[in-house]
Amino acid sequence: MTFELRRAVMLSAGLLVMGPVGCSDDDSPTDPGDTGPDPEAQLTERIRTELELWPLSETVPYPAENRPSDAGYAERVELGRLLFFDPLLSGPEDISCGHCHHPAFAWGDGRGLSIGVGGEGLGPDRERGLPRGEASLETWEFFTPRNSPTVLDVGRNLPFESGEGPWDGRMFWDGRTSGLEAQARSPLRSRDEMRHDSYTTHDAVGEVIDKLRGVPEYVQLFMDAFPGVLDELGVPEDFEEFAVNGNTYSRAIAAYERELITGDSPYDRFARGDDDALTPSQKRGLWLFHEVGCVDCHSGPTFSDFEFRALGVKQGGPGKPPIHERGDGSDIGRFAANPEAQLDPANRWAFRTPSLRNVALTAPYFHTGGVGTAGDADYQTLRQVVEFFDRGGNDEGLPPDAVHPFVRPLGLVESQSDDLVAFLESLTSTRILSPYIDPTVPAEVPSGLAPPPVLPPVIGN
Repeated sequence: MTFELRRAVMLSAGLLVMGPVGCSDDDSPTDPGDTGPDPEAQLTERIRTELELWPLSETVPYPAENRPSDAGYAERVELGRLLFFDPLLSGPEDISCGHCHHPAFAWGDGRGLSIGVGGEGLGPDRERGLPRGEASLETWEFFTPRNSPTVLDVGRNLPFESGEGPWDGRMFWDGRTSGLEAQARSPLRSRDEMRHDSYTTHDAVGEVIDKLRGVPEYVQLFMDAFPGVLDELGVPEDFEEFAVNGNTYSRAIAAYERELITGDSPYDRFARGDDDALTPSQKRGLWLFHEVGCVDCHSGPTFSDFEFRALGVKQGGPGKPPIHERGDGSDIGRFAANPEAQLDPANRWAFRTPSLRNVALTAPYFHTGGVGTAGDADYQTLRQVVEFFDRGGNDEGLPPDAVHPFVRPLGLVESQSDDLVAFLESLTSTRILSPYIDPTVPAEVPSGLAPPPVLPPVIGN
């Protein structure tokens, strides 16, 4: 549908919803108590008749080697939780996964760009510090190159067509990794996220496994979470430390992340039949979301097709050339992910379309979080994101033919922008659905190191 046709449909829909504005001389008098057709009821009926609605299911796809039916699965999820919040996983032992993906910030960090090793504090207040071995801030001059997305519902990410199954979702902004089990190893290898110079990229996972094997409590927790693993490995029973290995580590972290399943948002309740779950503004925003084409990219229960598109988001921060520690401020996105991605010129400056689930909780937005930008190119609020698309995107000034054709001026009026924001807010879940998840940060972890501060999760059970 062209934009002009969409606008025509919108206008006609609006007229139908508002009903007649005046009356002719031939109209019969009406009872003052008869208010006529209810505009909200008419819109609700049109939405249910003409739009496809996608409530979230209460389950996610699981790989064969990491399912709730596995013996020890509940213990595995809890082990993954402890690992997720344990700084032992980092080279300098000063940062955990949970520092950048904290429950108090919807399993993100509320920052434009995260601060990994050497950082001090939490969330938007986190500041750069000195990792072990660095002499001064002048020699440690970078943040992580991209915004830390939420881990909520990451088990619902869609796979590539070549993926092994529906659980093999696309990970990271550039899709360089598929599946949560593989993703769990990547931060350990990243110099600015968790590794620093404690060991080489190649040795990172092995070094972390050796550290975990040195903690007796972790060895027992791995044995409990993976009963029978020694038999599978053909290892004698008195070699319990072999239960801790790259495979079991990855499965434990992935089990925890996969179970961060949210649901019961106002939108979900509406999609399941509760007409009163959405406000009139949210219903207008839902209709508009479809009519102006947001749904062309943000579709399905997750409100994303997880494809890669160049929007022309203003680049800020250090950028991510092949070695970004001394970056030049550029980031060509998917194009640099792997040799296969470089076969398609459309991947230059393209990033994965994010899910819109819980999007009101995960500001700031886009892969840069608006870092180093200002004015119209600041992406700190949902309203600013709507305005980005309304003006036709491309704050970066990319060649017009490089920007995805879905991105074009929308011509919204202020009230329509308000309605779109209201609808996006309706995608905020009220609880985590998985019975296996403790949504809190543990007060202590087996290594004895200090986990991130214990703050109330923004979404609980």
